[in-house]
Amino acid sequence: MAKIELKNLSKTYNKKIEALHDINFTIEDGQFFVLLGPSGAGKTTTLRCIAGLEKIDNGSILFNDESVTEDQPASRDVCFVFQQYSLYPHYSVYENLAFPLRSPMRKLPEDEIKTKVENIASMLKISNKLNNKATQLSGGEMQRVAIGRALVREPNLYLMDEPLSSLDAKLRESLRVELKNIQTNLNATILYVTHDQAEATTLADKIGVLKEGHLVQIGTPEEIYENPNSIYVSQRLGSPKINILPGTLIGMNDVPTFGIRPENITIGNGNHSAKIISIENLGSETVVALNFKDQEILVSIQGNYKSSINETINFDINNKKVLKFDQEGNRIYER
Repeated sequence: MAKIELKNLSKTYNKKIEALHDINFTIEDGQFFVLLGPSGAGKTTTLRCIAGLEKIDNGSILFNDESVTEDQPASRDVCFVFQQYSLYPHYSVYENLAFPLRSPMRKLPEDEIKTKVENIASMLKISNKLNNKATQLSGGEMQRVAIGRALVREPNLYLMDEPLSSLDAKLRESLRVELKNIQTNLNATILYVTHDQAEATTLADKIGVLKEGHLVQIGTPEEIYENPNSIYVSQRLGSPKINILPGTLIGMNDVPTFGIRPENITIGNGNHSAKIISIENLGSETVVALNFKDQEILVSIQGNYKSSINETINFDINNKKVLKFDQEGNRIYER
């Protein structure tokens, strides 16, 4: 595995479309680093630049403190896992997993290949599928094989481009847990890109938030959630979404905008009065939408909440958890 550094990396398409602007970050050896952002933010372009599939315009890429900026993709020893499965349909699962180990550059003996394949198959819980053709697998099983084909190589870096996004929600959740456990056990260095906040928070040691080719904040999931530096970053994590409201709504006339997480609002007492718009019971929590001075406010309550639509209730905001933002949407920090 390797430590990866990007220094002042920039990439422009057709001399006018700036896909990446002055990107700087470090992925420590054995770290799970997630790039988070919407479509068009520059996530996949970053992966392709690191892999050598795109030529960068400025900056440098270092593996273990040595520049690979001009190296060919094959010599960088990175492995891509895509959203699409990219398996050889006429091969068995075993042959798909063994394929990268049979490269002329590796020259591994067959018994060593067999051991590696069986170990990875066991980790991914597909040992009973090794003799099946790829076309006989479910979507989740195919993605396990695709991930396994990357893991079996033990490269410098795993590059994962939204590999779970085409799976159903329950399967995504179980594979997230397995992928994190495998990464920890193998001490693998992974750069994973997604627009899914649940994937980012459950998988990442560090998150880098991308916006239109700019890396706008880096931190642990807790830091990004609790201490975002802008409205944009605050909206990347959190479900239900953060409330973004005008400061004048609660008497902060010198603050253009403030944010408050739904779990930092309490219902039942307080200085503010609002009407209930909707109640969404999600089992472990209930999300209540309030109408307060023609603004919608979401409140998250643990467990069930018994009330009625259009009922007027009191609520309170935890002022210690209020995030203040300026006119441009950047964080206003207290002195």
